Amino acid sequence: MASKVLLVSAVLVGLVTLSSCRSLGELTEKKTYSSAPSYGSSSTPTYGTGGGYKPTPPMPDYSTTPTPSYGSTPSTPSTPSYGIPEIPKHRFTGSCDYWKSHPDMIIAVVGSLGNIGKTFGTACSLIVGKKLENLHDALSNTRSDGVGALLREGAAAYLNSIVNKKFPFTTQQVKDCIIVAVTSDGAASAQAGIFKKANEYHY
Repeated sequence: MASKVLLVSAVLVGLVTLSSCRSLGELTEKKTYSSAPSYGSSSTPTYGTGGGYKPTPPMPDYSTTPTPSYGSTPSTPSTPSYGIPEIPKHRFTGSCDYWKSHPDMIIAVVGSLGNIGKTFGTACSLIVGKKLENLHDALSNTRSDGVGALLREGAAAYLNSIVNKKFPFTTQQVKDCIIVAVTSDGAASAQAGIFKKANEYHY
């Protein structure tokens, strides 16, 4: 009987010992796995002076930074040409027919087609009437009397005196001759003949 009790006691002690060994092994294995570092986290911890966790700040994105553009200096627009010719060169003299067929040259010389009243005086303007208002009208008039001839040749002489400093008459002399001669048809005809010679290089 005593031998049976000893046998049972030995069996129980062995079972208890085996169970204790298994429990210690499992406990050791859990501690090992719990102390291993975790690789599933995407952030890298940093340790500051306070010992707290500080996430790494994101790097700035320079791909969207605009690049300044220094374009070429805009070109200066060219001055448009309106087709106004240059003033005739020195010593140029044009006939009545020349100035009549070149109104653009009249504009180039005096800046417009002129005004008979302002150019040759109010008296001349009253004599010739409102039909002849500017220099081109005077050059183109078809009157057959002395006043008509004086206006034609006088207007050409006036323009020639401006562009040609060597013209036989100065601009003021042309104006004075017209103002005096326009009051008489005979005087107007005689003065027109003198201007015609000067306009055609025959004076």
